[in-house]
Amino acid sequence: MIKRYILFVFTVVAIVLGGCKKKPAPIVITPDIEKNHLERNHIFGKVKSLETETFNLQRDSLSVKDTADLKKLLAACDSLCDVPDYSSSSQRYTSDGYLLEFVKHGHIGNAYYRTYTYDNEARITAWNEYGYDSALVSHGTYTYDRNGFLVGEKVYQGDSLVMSFAHTTDGIGNAIRTVQTFGKLQTATENKFNEQGLVTQITEYEPDGKVFKTAKIEYDNYGDEVNRCVYKAGNQMIEYTYTEYAQDGRVRKVIYEDKLHHVKEFHYFFDYDANKNWQTEVCAVDGRIVYVKQRKFTYYE
Repeated sequence: MIKRYILFVFTVVAIVLGGCKKKPAPIVITPDIEKNHLERNHIFGKVKSLETETFNLQRDSLSVKDTADLKKLLAACDSLCDVPDYSSSSQRYTSDGYLLEFVKHGHIGNAYYRTYTYDNEARITAWNEYGYDSALVSHGTYTYDRNGFLVGEKVYQGDSLVMSFAHTTDGIGNAIRTVQTFGKLQTATENKFNEQGLVTQITEYEPDGKVFKTAKIEYDNYGDEVNRCVYKAGNQMIEYTYTEYAQDGRVRKVIYEDKLHHVKEFHYFFDYDANKNWQTEVCAVDGRIVYVKQRKFTYYE
C-alpha cells in the first residue's frame, strides 16, 4: 500500500513538473509584404545608420583555404586604408526600419545620393536621386489602390518618363505580376508565394512573352532564405546561391555560383556586434580574396 502511494506521489509530481516546463517561443515569420528595409536585408535591431567600406584586394599573396586560414591572413594584412581600390557608402533609416537616404561617397569628398519619402502608413511615396554636383538627376513616384496596395511606379530623368511598372496584387498586397515598360518595350515578372507570404518563385519574361529565366527559392524553418536556384528557359540551372546561418540567425557564409561563366564566390562573415549584425565580409573567388567589406552600425536608443 505504501509503495503504491509513493508511486502515485511521484507520478503526480512528474506530471506537474512536466506541465511547468517552459515552452519554446513560437517562430514568427514576417511575410515579405510586411517587411521593412532592414528585415529584407537580414539586418537586426533598430538601426539608425550604416556605413560600409569596401576594399578590393587584387594580391597574389591573399589566398584562402578555409575560414581559419582566412582570419589569419586578414590579421596579417597591411592596413586596409592603403588599398587604392576603395569605395564607401552610407544609409540612414527611420526608427521603424525604413530607408531614408543612401549615399555613395566619392574619392574627393563629394557624393551621389538618393532620398526617400513615406506617408503616415509607412508606404513609400517618392525618391529623388542627386549627382555628385547635388543636381537632381532622376526621381520616382508611386501609386496605390483604394486598399493601400502598391500598383504603379514611374521613373523620370528630368521631366522625361523613362520607365514604369504596373503591379497586379493578391489579397494582401503581394505583387504577383509586374509589367515593366521601357519606351516601346515591355517585359513581365511573375511571383509565387508560399502560405507564409514568402516569395518562392520569380519568373522573368522577354518582350515576346517567352520565359527568360526563373528563380526558385527555399527557406529554413525560421523563414530565412537558404537556397536560390536560377534556371534558363528549358530548366538549365545557370546560378546557385546557398546561405548558411548560425542557430541565432546570424548569417555565416554565402556561396554563389555562376554556372554559365564558371565562377564560384565564397562570402565569409565575421565580427558580429551585439545585435548579431556582421561587421566584416570577405569575398573569395578561386581561392583568392577579392574584396573585404567592413560595416559600422549606429542604433536608436
